[in-house]
Amino acid sequence: MKKFVCYFRVSTQKQGFDGLGISSQKAAVKNYVRREDAEIIAEFTEVETGTRKRKRIEIYKAIDLAKKLGATLIVAKLDRLARDVEFTSALFNANVDFICCDNPTANKLTIQLLSVIAEHEAEVISTRIKSALAVKKERIKNGVTTNKDGSIMKPVNGTYRLGNPNGFGDYQKLGVQKIKELALTNKSNIQAMDVVCNARKQSLTLQQIANKLNELQYTTRNGKNFTPTQVHRLLTKCA
Repeated sequence: MKKFVCYFRVSTQKQGFDGLGISSQKAAVKNYVRREDAEIIAEFTEVETGTRKRKRIEIYKAIDLAKKLGATLIVAKLDRLARDVEFTSALFNANVDFICCDNPTANKLTIQLLSVIAEHEAEVISTRIKSALAVKKERIKNGVTTNKDGSIMKPVNGTYRLGNPNGFGDYQKLGVQKIKELALTNKSNIQAMDVVCNARKQSLTLQQIANKLNELQYTTRNGKNFTPTQVHRLLTKCA
């Protein structure tokens, strides 16, 4: 009997495990599996918001399990997932059989083409956003503080900034320069600096230095483990 590993994804918590978004996807998958006289051996669900993207976790779990058990990965709809560069890339590189309920004839070539299109769309959107922000910054610089809806921007610490001032955290309100100053004077960073600079002299890589700091139980100013990116930032201050 053919085996399927299901992957579902919805954009908001409201559409999550008990919402209509996930229910419609499950219904489509179960109808397809029933027609194939097959069985579902596992289900993986990704829930995320459109404004808070994060690394996909469940899709890789689903792919790994499908590989391990020789099963077929099945998704309800390809049209929406096709705009997700990470999803299409993961699926194309996985070398596992897959089925899209709304497009059963889709194959690896389809996924590859969709991945290219998705990446292009992402680049276009990114460019458009950057251009819009540049125009907005220039308007603020020229003293224009009216939003497109007619509302007036609120200054934060006397400075007009992009974004919702009511949504700024304490560190964001301080401004980028102040955050950098706090990072330099933070006790945890100062203590780690000696280790970082000495380790670099020994030609250790950024990852090796990060591992060393974590093994010695050093933490960042936020109490988290060090990463190569954070090590690189400290290295720029070694001189």
